[in-house]
Amino acid sequence: MKANNLFIISGNLTKEPVLRQTKTGKNFCYLNLAVDAGYGSDAKPDFITVTVWGKQAENAAKYLIKGQSVNVGGTIASYFDKDKILRINLNAQEVQFGRKPQLAKDKEQPITNDKIEAAAEETITEPEPIEPPEEFFSAEPEEDAPEI
Repeated sequence: MKANNLFIISGNLTKEPVLRQTKTGKNFCYLNLAVDAGYGSDAKPDFITVTVWGKQAENAAKYLIKGQSVNVGGTIASYFDKDKILRINLNAQEVQFGRKPQLAKDKEQPITNDKIEAAAEETITEPEPIEPPEEFFSAEPEEDAPEI
């Protein structure tokens, strides 16, 4: 029987992702996820390291923030580090960005997106109703028109 190595996890980022490059110039970044494990008083998070590669790594580093929820699908790779400790890493094949963390009510986050600020400054007015032309009501339907 052939074993499949596909894992899907959902968790929250514990650190800001940082974009890095290999010696050959390939982009990657690490995501550190806290994943819920257990129920009730036994609930303790597991901490999973995810490696994201290429364009997904660039987008993750640019748009993800600490505390944001993330869904990741990928394959598990295990290796021994320099101290001969077994490490397990999830190599991401797909990363879905989830909800960003909500700020406490007593803290306000400044809006830095110029498009959002410009939209907030515009005044909203009701559009003027448009009257259809008189021919719209008196025109006979074309014979070639299919019946609906």
